[in-house]
Amino acid sequence: MTSPAPRRRAGTASPELIESYLSQVVAALPGPGRARAGIVAELRGGLLDAADAHRRAGLAPAAAAQAAVAEFGPPAQAAAGFRPGIAATQARHLAAALLVTGPLIGLAWAAAARASHIGVRDAPPWQWAGMPPAAPIAFPLMVAVLLITVWTALITLAATGRLTRWLPYRPRFAPTAAGIAGFGAATVDLIILTLLATQLATAPGKLAAVPISLAAAGSTTRLILARRAGQRCLASRASLP
Repeated sequence: MTSPAPRRRAGTASPELIESYLSQVVAALPGPGRARAGIVAELRGGLLDAADAHRRAGLAPAAAAQAAVAEFGPPAQAAAGFRPGIAATQARHLAAALLVTGPLIGLAWAAAARASHIGVRDAPPWQWAGMPPAAPIAFPLMVAVLLITVWTALITLAATGRLTRWLPYRPRFAPTAAGIAGFGAATVDLIILTLLATQLATAPGKLAAVPISLAAAGSTTRLILARRAGQRCLASRASLP
């Protein structure tokens, strides 16, 4: 699917100058293509409006476009004004995704454990019969990381929602918290998959193949995506003043 052509207006010359300026702004912006596309559309509209105003004031089309670009400042400066918003949006999306997928993946692993023959009872997981030797260390560590992940995700939502009206302006706070949450979720999935690999190596016959496969696929997918999203959030944080 091809992207829509840039909006052009009758009488507005030097669209190449404006598009060149927009390209330089986009190159200086972090974040996914969708967020950058919205910013480009907003900037393009503003530039065309400014160019039209200068043209109506008597400037030649080329000079009007040049004056419009000058009003918006250097491309790096214009991009810097959009970075905090992009970082906050990235952080909020990641936090919301983790809070939604976390219970789903947890339920998938709980169902897989119940369906498997590993002696699941009303007891801590490291006391289940047949669990790997590393379970007494792995499970408490996983719970600790999980709590950090949940809290940082909730803090991210609070820092990018309505509470921002009363909180101090700290553009790096939300992407930092979201980055921690993303890497925390990836760490939880890594611990679970490591325990699964150990169990498969020692007693594979005790595991229910289909429920375990579904839960493992969910954790693997979230590990990859959460780690990638966490890296993007931290990269956005590094680009902020």
